[in-house]
Amino acid sequence: MKWFLTFGALALLFTPSFAEAGEIVPKPICFVVINSAPHSVNGGFITDLYKKPDGSKSRHKSNFRLKKAGATHPEKGYPTDRAEFCSYGPFYPGRKLEFFISTLFPVFSCKTNVESGPITITSTPRTDTPMGGVRMSAKCY
Repeated sequence: MKWFLTFGALALLFTPSFAEAGEIVPKPICFVVINSAPHSVNGGFITDLYKKPDGSKSRHKSNFRLKKAGATHPEKGYPTDRAEFCSYGPFYPGRKLEFFISTLFPVFSCKTNVESGPITITSTPRTDTPMGGVRMSAKCY
């Protein structure tokens, strides 16, 4: 299942002359996010800045929620621990988007090249604190 990110569709409205710094591509770049954690994960993507026709600056942002590793849709059977996303940009240099994982607040963030392979989310138990918990991260390029 492909998810065309909200910012991808909106980016078509803006020509490169409106872009502040980021590249906007004529065909969407698609990439996969995989959750390998034993719990659900929330996160999202943020584009580089672009200049709106009124002169103000903005970014496109899209959020997602992936179920725990191995989860599938109960009726249709497709995987719910991964999703394919597509974006036109505007990208950070190197065709990167900002990727983040969040709980009530962001716990991990990086800029990743979306053409270099799947973004795999990992979770490891924390042993450095008596309260426990997990440390979430992702393989970014």
